[in-house]
Amino acid sequence: MLKKILFNNIKMYTEQQYENEKNMMSKRDRQLQERFEYLINILIMYKQENRDKDVYLTEKCANEAVKYYQEKMSPLLNNLKK
Repeated sequence: MLKKILFNNIKMYTEQQYENEKNMMSKRDRQLQERFEYLINILIMYKQENRDKDVYLTEKCANEAVKYYQEKMSPLLNNLKK
């Protein structure tokens, strides 16, 4: 669980505070935030699987990561359907 800390004037929120903040957003803003978080998670997984690659928060890297994720996960999902 995240703890609220102050580090170089950056506040960290507890998970509950973060969820409350997200719930106060409009539906559109919340969807954008969740999509961004999903993209960040895909980029992190992509980097973990490709340690020798430089991964940035760019459209190019995002497209590469999504394509990689789809190609890697597609066979796994197909096996689950069987």
